[in-house]
Amino acid sequence: MPPATWRSDLSVPTRHSVWWVADALHGDGACWSEALAGLEGSCVAFIDSGVLAAWPGLAERLHAVVKQTAPHLTLCAVDTMPGGEPCKDGLHHAERVARACFDHGVSRRGCVIAIGGGAVLDAAGFGASMAHRGVPLVRVPTTTLAQDDSAMGVKSGVNAFNQKNALGAFGAAHAVICCERLLTTLPLEHWLGGFSEAVKIALLKDPDMLAQLERTAPAIRARDMHAAQPMIRRSAELHREHILRGGDPFEQGSARPLDHGHWAAHRLEAMSAWQVPHGQAVAIGIALDACIATEMGMLEPAIRERILHLLHALGLPTNHSLLQPVDRLLAGLEQFRQHLGGRLAIPLITRPGSFQETHQMPANAVTAAVSVLARHAV
Repeated sequence: MPPATWRSDLSVPTRHSVWWVADALHGDGACWSEALAGLEGSCVAFIDSGVLAAWPGLAERLHAVVKQTAPHLTLCAVDTMPGGEPCKDGLHHAERVARACFDHGVSRRGCVIAIGGGAVLDAAGFGASMAHRGVPLVRVPTTTLAQDDSAMGVKSGVNAFNQKNALGAFGAAHAVICCERLLTTLPLEHWLGGFSEAVKIALLKDPDMLAQLERTAPAIRARDMHAAQPMIRRSAELHREHILRGGDPFEQGSARPLDHGHWAAHRLEAMSAWQVPHGQAVAIGIALDACIATEMGMLEPAIRERILHLLHALGLPTNHSLLQPVDRLLAGLEQFRQHLGGRLAIPLITRPGSFQETHQMPANAVTAAVSVLARHAV
């Protein structure tokens, strides 16, 4: 027979649904009815241990909510998972989620419910993606960082080989429920950390949002929800719109504006043995990229100062001792290039609402930028 080539484009319809509610577990049951619609059989849940400590009785309440709002779904088990990067240290916790699906008969018609910060959503989501090649995931993000950024994404993963998110999968969550009340018990560090992603997306896409962050920074730092909630929701909206409408939701290309500030953040997290929280690492990465952009003649010094001032006003760090020696930090560029899958592409801000990709990062510019941050440390 003669040689043959068969080619077909595949398109899989996917729905991305997000609910914003005041109290998902004590008063807004309608969101659960909608979020769990179409699911049936068994499901399991994993709750961030820190969230469970702050909300005694949460597991029992979740059982009641599922029973009341999803009559065709049975919550078979509720387990805990350590919050933060420890749950993403290798495959252990992701495998626990996958095993729970088999132990309790959770099929592709059931679901995994993950309640916690971005790390728990990542690990639980990866576990769900492995079971039966994909069990639906319901995300309930409980941190500002998870609500204004990571829960909006279509990926999950864990850390391995001393690299951030080295193993993972792409796939949209079945539902995302953002609950305002669950933010009220966050430790201050985790409350503030999420606003680094709000600063990032405002710098990339929304100068008016940046100005509003500057006006409301003292109130946000004081945990004023009336000031904070519009910024959290706007950040989530901009992240979601870029992921869904930006033309590359599964990151096949090398252009990823949302990675602004992240090459150094990921490297810093790994160098600190995951002791620097992601939100704080991103703040440092944004500050470093602003200084690098200024050193490369792409960003006016006055705008750099404005960025650093805003990060400080939000109680976020802009420097860390692990930025030196610079050679160790620069190793993160090669790791990031490999993560991108090809050519290095680092988005640097040129002015609020505008950025330019650079495909090389001169070592002297990084060294000078680290020195600038050392002088600006507060």
